[in-house]
Amino acid sequence: YELATQYEGLRKKVSTVCTSGGNKKGSPGDEWRAHGGKVHSIAWSADGRKIASCSSDKTLALFECDGQKLNRSPAILRGHTDSVDQVAWCVSRNPNDLLASASADRTVRLWDCRSSSSVHASKSVINTKGENINLCWHPTDPNLLVVGNKEDLVSIIDVRALKCTNDQQFRHEVNEMAFTPCGTRLMLTTGHGCLFVHSFPDMKQVHSIKAHSSSAICVKVSPDGRYVATGGADAVVCLFDLYSLTRLSSVARLDWVIRVIGFNHDASMLAAGSEDTFIDVSFLPTCQQAGQISLDNPPANALAWHPRSNILAFGSDEKERDREHGSIRLVSFE
Repeated sequence: YELATQYEGLRKKVSTVCTSGGNKKGSPGDEWRAHGGKVHSIAWSADGRKIASCSSDKTLALFECDGQKLNRSPAILRGHTDSVDQVAWCVSRNPNDLLASASADRTVRLWDCRSSSSVHASKSVINTKGENINLCWHPTDPNLLVVGNKEDLVSIIDVRALKCTNDQQFRHEVNEMAFTPCGTRLMLTTGHGCLFVHSFPDMKQVHSIKAHSSSAICVKVSPDGRYVATGGADAVVCLFDLYSLTRLSSVARLDWVIRVIGFNHDASMLAAGSEDTFIDVSFLPTCQQAGQISLDNPPANALAWHPRSNILAFGSDEKERDREHGSIRLVSFE
């Protein structure tokens, strides 16, 4: 009864935010312009006080967050010479001031973000072997990063040595990566529609499951370590038990390739974005629909939940006089 009451209370909160009239589609919240190009990735710092984004315009934007508002003048971080595809904060370091970015310019850059007003250049530059498309920090060791490139090479980076120390070349397409909370397993989605599980750091494959009927695009592990979710080119989001890899439920409400997914802080909700005109939000573990967030200019390429509250940030792209702009929008479910 207690769980049912909590679930119903959460359902009412989400309904209030995500619905407008009777069509279960709501309008996004406030907008903060960040880039002169498409937003590729968004990441919150572990304390929720900063949010970073990156773009096709070769820059990163760093905002300070105060409750449900961002400062109107972000710090623009320059240094990359090509499109920046992913940003990630070091979650195991205190204070949470170290940001990494992966770019098509064949580098990973580290940024000291203790003060957004004083960040003008990257702290360190790490040369890599290809055009980078994905990146993740080890969850317990601040000195380890993993980066993947367009040639399906996955490299382990030693942050202290500022170099790649181990390379794993895959014979199939690798799209996204995510660590389990303890850091002993690395999950990868592949072009064959499979979810691969590799031990870390030796990168030996220990398990695989067929998750999608076509390419598996994205993967996320829930903050509490209960679930792993994948999104595919078959327009389906799949939810699995992290340790048994048993499929628990799925979302089939979208019509286009799933580009990005994300768990909220307590793994009670999952958001998914695609080329559809809305972001889908589900209750977990049933994947029953909680609501939809309307998009003025799809697709949804980037989204991220606040690490301590039910605030969803997502990228919003638009054209104005033949010029592209990328913004961040926030929607609160509190």
